[in-house]
Amino acid sequence: MKHLSHTPQNRPSTDSFEYWWDMDGTWVEQPNIRRGGESGVKRCHLDGDTYYVKKQVGHIFRSLRHPLGCPTIVREAHRLSVCREVGVATPEIVFCATRRHDGSQQALLVTRELSGYHCVQDWFAEEPDSSEKTRLLDAIYRRLAEALARLHNKRWHHGCLYDKHVFFKRAESDPEDVNVALIDLEKCRRRLTVARASERDIRQMRRHMPALNGRHWRTFVETYTQYIHIKSSREKTWLSLTP
Repeated sequence: MKHLSHTPQNRPSTDSFEYWWDMDGTWVEQPNIRRGGESGVKRCHLDGDTYYVKKQVGHIFRSLRHPLGCPTIVREAHRLSVCREVGVATPEIVFCATRRHDGSQQALLVTRELSGYHCVQDWFAEEPDSSEKTRLLDAIYRRLAEALARLHNKRWHHGCLYDKHVFFKRAESDPEDVNVALIDLEKCRRRLTVARASERDIRQMRRHMPALNGRHWRTFVETYTQYIHIKSSREKTWLSLTP
């Protein structure tokens, strides 16, 4: 993991669990109780930069590999790394660690803000309708199609494809092109086949992305099918161009 350095002597090192655990910030996701534990996310500011600090207590998952339980943050950090390995942009991990404290399992995941990026959900709601907005949505869904194809071809599916989890920023080389990044990888899973990974995400995406109208759906499908490794048309019914 990449850790921050060069901190004043009057505060703990940024490599320490206590430093991030005790950092002041604003809750952007209030602590909620599930999985037998508690999980929440703070937005924190440090030396002019913004970070998101996910804090968990007793928030674990169990699997064949971890029958006694493992913090879900560990899995999420791994999925963020997987995305970057296959060429899908995600927030940079600054710090990730777990510890036992007062009989409970505590976990931290600190990521750097996606500088210059906009949430698709917020931008779509706030931006007035225009030809420029339409062209940018086409660009967003082309880049999203490429990113998801990279992920699905490795049999990974995102698992929570809402437009609030898709971010974009304009490309420096072309104001009508964009770069796309994905957040919230906690539910990302490996599937048995490319088709299964694809179907789960695409069906969810169509239900939960209001901006994905007929025109933009066609843009997405035409791009996605160029890159996805599913040969049989009978295995791609969820990619029909008709609603």
